[in-house]
Amino acid sequence: MDLLGEREWLHMKWFDALNPLSSIFDLMSGARVGRSRRVAYLAAKIGLGVGLGLREARTLYFAGLLHDVGALVSPSGDFKRRDPTFVPVASAQWVRSLDLDPWTEVFVGQSWENWDGSGVPFGLRGREISLGARIVRVAREAAQVMDRAPMDVPLAERLARVRAIGQRAGEVFDPDVVRVFEELLGHPEVVLDAFGPYSPFVLLSKRPAGDAPMSSEDAVKLARMFGRLAGVLRGTPNHAERVAGWAMSLGEEMGLSERDLYSLNIAAYYHDVGWLVGNPGGTFGGDVQEERERLHSYYTQAFLQQIPGLEGPAIWTGQHHERIDGTGYPEGLAGEMLSLPSRILQVAEFLVDQEMALQGKEGAGIKRRLARLLHAEELAGRLDGPVCRAAMKRVSHDPEPASRDQEHFYHLSSEVSEMKKVLFATDGSEASKKAEQMVADILSKWTEAEVTVLYVSQTVPYYYEATPDLLANLSQYEESWAKQIEETVMNTFKDYKDRVRFKHLVGHPATAICDVADEENVDLIVVGTHGRGAIDRVLLGSVSHGVLNRAKHSVLVVR
Repeated sequence: MDLLGEREWLHMKWFDALNPLSSIFDLMSGARVGRSRRVAYLAAKIGLGVGLGLREARTLYFAGLLHDVGALVSPSGDFKRRDPTFVPVASAQWVRSLDLDPWTEVFVGQSWENWDGSGVPFGLRGREISLGARIVRVAREAAQVMDRAPMDVPLAERLARVRAIGQRAGEVFDPDVVRVFEELLGHPEVVLDAFGPYSPFVLLSKRPAGDAPMSSEDAVKLARMFGRLAGVLRGTPNHAERVAGWAMSLGEEMGLSERDLYSLNIAAYYHDVGWLVGNPGGTFGGDVQEERERLHSYYTQAFLQQIPGLEGPAIWTGQHHERIDGTGYPEGLAGEMLSLPSRILQVAEFLVDQEMALQGKEGAGIKRRLARLLHAEELAGRLDGPVCRAAMKRVSHDPEPASRDQEHFYHLSSEVSEMKKVLFATDGSEASKKAEQMVADILSKWTEAEVTVLYVSQTVPYYYEATPDLLANLSQYEESWAKQIEETVMNTFKDYKDRVRFKHLVGHPATAICDVADEENVDLIVVGTHGRGAIDRVLLGSVSHGVLNRAKHSVLVVR
């Protein structure tokens, strides 16, 4: 199976990959988008001006792009501290993970040193500082001065502030480097490219001379660096690496071609890079953490789409939180609208998240739990069936793929044999009656299973004018309806009545269902879809959808 056309087979160059992604560094450090490109452009120009060759200028360019990659966090997971040495040291550590010219790491690590020895992290002075670092230091200061100037200040005034850095030549900056920089400011094209109103966009096309292609290993290392960067920011440093491992395993099981597997590996490492962007400017309002979760895959796709060769992986990463039944985000895509690699990523991340949640349990218990969770996700229609079965095969080392038919799912293997506590949430609707039959099947096939049947009467929403008479009538109706539901389900489960009990509560249905599931520590929650209670729940949203979003336990939505 080959999903990528020849056009999309990776033919990447360092410039094409790092230039768009440098905007992430700017957003991480609180700078205006385009600052890293400005530093890179100026550093390369100054390097050529002092007589360096094209190779050295290219190294300076990439050092400029990467100079602030450690602005928030180091590879070891240390977050930005008050210690001023943190950023250059952390940035150099990140650069070390890439196969760039070794001098790139040196230039980045020394880019906060000052000519007079007052800088960090080593207090180097004069020509103890590498020439490349002295150049990046001037370029970085020029870009920061321009960033600090209000946008409504005329360009001439902002340039005057930039030129003022020359007053610190011999103290903070190398006088020879400053002299070349001041000469560059005499060239209108350089000024407009670096400081003009459209410079963030203009600099996207200013490719350094002699730009080198990336090897396939380079592309993976860059993706791995960004994956770890996102992981340490979230407190899960190895998340992307583990998702990549599962994605490759499932991709092989699903018969992807070698180049699709390679691209899937790239996508898996990049899939959470949108977390590094967060909530720029608070554009969408609301809770920042919630917005990061809702929009990070959108941002990931937006950045990767700018990189030639990553058109396919960009789409896959943008869909990795969508679900087959349309309950995912950010766009609510469903079914065949989701590509196979994105469906693989969905299952891979689900497995990693569940593995982390099950840490500390016995190995066999983890395998059984993972198989059961995959089983429930497929039955619920949220995750792709064939990919879930491929995952169950890998989890259980079962040489035979699991059956597609629902009635045979309960015979998957001994890995899914322990179903002891089930919560069946019903509202008496037709959808709930279908779920009722599924619960009867569970009781039949799992002889130790116990079922709690729960009906939740919806509390009256605030927008209803609830008079005492209305409340009394509704309460009477709900009691009568609950009694009718109890009689119906107990009749269905009459052969298992010693293992079934009925419970009636009043509250918000989705919240109450999840609370009872937590209290009883159930193995599975079973609900019907499109259920409604006595009060019109169209205004309140689907109960099953609410349970899916809140529940800490496996949920089976029967259609």
